Amino acid sequence: MTVVLVAAALSAAAQEPANPAAEPPPTIVLLLPHPTTPYARAAEAVRSGFFAAHAAAGAPMAIELRETDETPAAVAAAIEGAAGRDARMIVGPLTRDAVDALARAGAARLPALLLNVPANDLPLPSSMLALGLRVEDEARGIVRALVRGPLAAGVTTASLPLAVVAGSGALERRTAAAFVAAAREHGRRTEVIELSLKQGRLAELTRRLAANPWLAVLLALDAGEAAAVRASLPPETMAIATSRIHLLEQASVGLAQDLEGIAFVDMPWLLEPDHPAVMVYPRPSAPYSAELERLYALGIDAYRVAAEWMKGSQRFELDGVTGRLRIDPALAGRVERLPTLAVFVNGRAEKRDVLR
Repeated sequence: MTVVLVAAALSAAAQEPANPAAEPPPTIVLLLPHPTTPYARAAEAVRSGFFAAHAAAGAPMAIELRETDETPAAVAAAIEGAAGRDARMIVGPLTRDAVDALARAGAARLPALLLNVPANDLPLPSSMLALGLRVEDEARGIVRALVRGPLAAGVTTASLPLAVVAGSGALERRTAAAFVAAAREHGRRTEVIELSLKQGRLAELTRRLAANPWLAVLLALDAGEAAAVRASLPPETMAIATSRIHLLEQASVGLAQDLEGIAFVDMPWLLEPDHPAVMVYPRPSAPYSAELERLYALGIDAYRVAAEWMKGSQRFELDGVTGRLRIDPALAGRVERLPTLAVFVNGRAEKRDVLR
């Protein structure tokens, strides 16, 4: 079942008496999972952020919401229908499987801003852009910053290897693989240490980390695992993780104390409430988890990228709420997102820099 909602333009011009001769405002179709799917809460967060950005922009633009089960057939039918109604652009789909299927199919009838990144690294057609929040991309950004970015400044031990501490979850293993692949691309050696929280195994982790000097210790861990290993980390070596260790839930308040000194990356939306780009937009009306806050922010930046791209811009940058965004044909259809670096100090996350 497909549900359609059309949002009228919110600019002052849109409130003036209608001119029969005037052209209708351009339409963006926002393509998200249906409320009956397992992705309903994620879709609601993205939708709320997208419409919040539309309201803040006050642009003469119509937003049409289409909700599907995100199967390839349903997504293709929604895009065909949007093209038949003279829509200018698709924003979506959201799930990895739907994005992969659309990317494999090649150019669609309408330009599409995908809300996830295809699993492979094949270039996308010029009619597609992919904006996502993958931790693999955060991992690659961390390694790049350690090798030639802000984290490399003043480092005199560049030849040292990187230690990668890998958790047992699927997402943690993907993160560890991304750390290793990025290090290899930059000609850096890594040693992967698989984490076990069983009794006696943390002592083994401590011994292995103390046995060699490291350029940095990269934590492919969730917040609980990172807190459990903090005492095992060499105090003289930077330990850095992805946004997976940064939680907002009340239960994480005490956990933040156990993450003291660990650096991580996350988006300005969660780290910089006084950032000019962040202050423009309202917070969600209901409390969100960290994961849903990030998806709300994704919706905001998706609207901003789509609005600029629809103007015909092919190369531009935005100071986004998910990070600094760069769109360039040289990026093979991917939107480059540079998150913010922070560190836990006295139980609080403190901003340090922006990865670049």
